[in-house]
Amino acid sequence: MANPIKIIGVPFSQNVRKPLAVAHHLGLDVENPPLAPNDPAFKDLHPAGRIPLLDDDGFRICESNAIMIYLCSKTKNDLYPEDPKERGLVNQFLFWDVAHWTPAYQPIQFERIVKGMLGLGDTDEAVVEATLLKFAREAAYLNGALEGKDWLVGDAPTLADFAAGAGLTHADAMGLPLADYKNVCAWNERVQGLEGFKKTEVKM
Repeated sequence: MANPIKIIGVPFSQNVRKPLAVAHHLGLDVENPPLAPNDPAFKDLHPAGRIPLLDDDGFRICESNAIMIYLCSKTKNDLYPEDPKERGLVNQFLFWDVAHWTPAYQPIQFERIVKGMLGLGDTDEAVVEATLLKFAREAAYLNGALEGKDWLVGDAPTLADFAAGAGLTHADAMGLPLADYKNVCAWNERVQGLEGFKKTEVKM
């Protein structure tokens, strides 16, 4: 019997939640050792100290979106479509997630949540305001992409939804203005209602 796939990293992180939610959605046998980036045991596994890290019987890869794609290779599914055009659209959103979506909220998360958790001082509101301008641009793009649609690509959830949706894990705690984007709000409820997301819900 094969050993469970390990997705290593604290589940508070959206980047850890992404592949965990996918693994649960696919019904894969998965474990989540909750190591933090600064944990010495984790640095022995990944010299760069970035979470998540996947360990599948000694095969290791990092980067959350790459891990999600790898998980989809383990069993038949529709999360990463085989149709070239649909897969191209999914890939487009996966790259957008890394290049544009994450930078449009992550500094706010650091300022409004992580600093307080780690005792790193007061929120820098100038950083928050500058990042909110980026968020407005990307949220408007996402809102437009969802016009008349339930999911980002096709008629069912794909990795595009898992990647972008995980970014809103701490939206309330960050004070993100989701109410300004009706399509995003409705879509986010659908994403958070997926079984993989319900099983990886993060309690603040």
